[in-house]
Amino acid sequence: MPVPAMFVDPMLGTFRDLMRDVETKNLTGDDVTIMREALARMEHLATTTDDFATYSGLLMQEGLFMKFSDAYGRALSAAASASASSGGGPSDESLLAQSLKSYEDALATYERGDAGDDARALIPCVKRILEIGRSGASYPVFLRTMEEEGLTRVLEGAAPVARAGLVKTLDFANANWLPRSVEESAEILSVFDDMAAAAPFGQPDPFVFGLARTRIEWRFAPAHRLWSAIVDHRDRLIFLLVDWLDAHAEFAFYDARWRGPAMSDEQVRRNIRRTKECTPGDFRALEAIVAESFDLSWNALWAHETFATDYSAGRIAWTDERLRLVRATYAVCVPGAKAPDELVKAAEDLHTRKADIRADAGRAIPWQWPPPAPPPFDA
Repeated sequence: MPVPAMFVDPMLGTFRDLMRDVETKNLTGDDVTIMREALARMEHLATTTDDFATYSGLLMQEGLFMKFSDAYGRALSAAASASASSGGGPSDESLLAQSLKSYEDALATYERGDAGDDARALIPCVKRILEIGRSGASYPVFLRTMEEEGLTRVLEGAAPVARAGLVKTLDFANANWLPRSVEESAEILSVFDDMAAAAPFGQPDPFVFGLARTRIEWRFAPAHRLWSAIVDHRDRLIFLLVDWLDAHAEFAFYDARWRGPAMSDEQVRRNIRRTKECTPGDFRALEAIVAESFDLSWNALWAHETFATDYSAGRIAWTDERLRLVRATYAVCVPGAKAPDELVKAAEDLHTRKADIRADAGRAIPWQWPPPAPPPFDA
């Protein structure tokens, strides 16, 4: 079941609008392709993930928001550079029109409350700016009047709005149990606060802050990828053991993992046989890759902070009973082996009682760090 549209639409609405804006301007190139792929990935995850917390976590882990935004900025910059180099620089009229359009969009955002309560304080200022721009003044007069009336200085009060956004990003990382994102967001917020404290009007220089933020994000990028890679491989190893043991159970013949739509009984038996015969080799090969790539043994994966975090966050969907069975299956899942009867019966019992999946899987759990140690899963 996909994530409900009532959650997805507000989250992706801005990105859909930006994508339509780029397509309306007929912009093309690698950056537009990156934008399109990032948005498609967001839409795909929304349809293939049935839990909003998991969906939000995946968006953060894959850095899709940042990837889309960076590409969007580069696409607009490239378009502006191309226009300037062709001698077709924008006229004062077009610059005024673009400025007014930006302020109109900002006003709508503030009035809807999308930018937070702090942004509502800027509404009178933005309305006055629009009043000046629509009065018939030229673009230079428009800019000069804004300076004379101190409106640009008022807009520097946008710092609280920007800070509120950074705080929300940190809250989001906390809510989704993303330790590296928590560290990254906290550091970015700290840098912002330091710059704001040192700035004459409490407004950090956007360019300088942008450079500092990018530097932090680049420094954390390898840690995000390492975390995701360890989690992906760990989950794959667990799934392989679950499937191998279940393939020996009586319910396997009717299970959708092996019985696809319109499949004959012979095809199902062949699928089950392939799982029984090939999975031990696949598992040991993947286990060796994990050991070589991450210097993590099977036991070390269970003691790693990624497992403790995911277990505490409710992202480990398997019940403790199933996890203990997985641990017991590990030793016997070797090429040429058959699953022991007692383990098969235990898997059948879990299946009968529908006790494979945690009842609280995906439930929002308050953040705490370090996470509590999971219980031992060895018998």
